[in-house]
Parts: sequence; C-alpha cells; structure tokens
Amino acid sequence: MRNAVSAIFDTVIFVRSLMNPSGRWGRLIFDRRRDYRLVVSAPVVAEVLEVIQRPELVRKYRSIGTRDPAAVRTMLASADVVEIATIPAVGRDPNDAVFLATAEAGRVAYLVTEDQDLLVLREYEGTRIVDAVAFLAILDGRGDPDAEP
Repeated sequence: MRNAVSAIFDTVIFVRSLMNPSGRWGRLIFDRRRDYRLVVSAPVVAEVLEVIQRPELVRKYRSIGTRDPAAVRTMLASADVVEIATIPAVGRDPNDAVFLATAEAGRVAYLVTEDQDLLVLREYEGTRIVDAVAFLAILDGRGDPDAEP
C-alpha cells in the first residue's frame, strides 16, 4: 500500500458511509480501504469522532457487520497522521480549512468531499478536490473525470 494514492476525506464522507454502508461512501470507506493511503491530522480525527458519535446521527446508522463507528475509529487510528502548523483562511466555509491544511501538510493527492464549498475550489496547493464518485473512478483506473485534459 506504500504506493497507493494518498487521500483525506471530509467528515461527511465518514458520516454517509455509516448511514449508507452499501452506497458509494460505504464502498469507499470499507470496501476500497486498501486502495488508498488515508492521511489525517489531530483536528480532523477529533472532528470526525465527535460527529460520528452524535446521538441524532447514531440513531440513523444502519450498521452492517463491521461497518460501524468502531470500524471508522480503527481506520482513523491506522491512518497516516500529519501535523498542521497553520490553518489557511481559504474557501467559502472557514470550518473546511482544517481539511485543506491537512491535505497540504500531508502532500495529499486527493481531498474527497461532498461539500460544495470545497468542491468549487477543484484544487488546493497541489491537492485535487473531488467527490466520492470521482475518487472511486480514480481508484478503478478510469482517471479523474473532472481533470483538465
């Protein structure tokens, strides 16, 4: 997996993977886990863990086998952790900046999100910003459908 493409996922990807484990987000988080190198930072992990434990969301999870919050916690614990020195003031939503800072610090190839405030950027400091469908296509070897020719 050392040569696997590097990626960071925003919190929504993790939440949707738990709410719909057989959908594209669940496939990305659980089925394709060996096909990429997950990169996180302490603030990203803290946010994901806080959100996936919210009672209103936990009630919506349809856990299937090992596709539950414990599996996400295990995945986060085995990710490559980078330190972020500063959080840039970029993008439309300041809360998204921690994902951009983590991507930059980890020299991550892809930031995977469903957040339009991030997707509109398309790229940040060498990191392509794509949705789950595009990232699955990349993992399948079909390339980035939104990349410039």
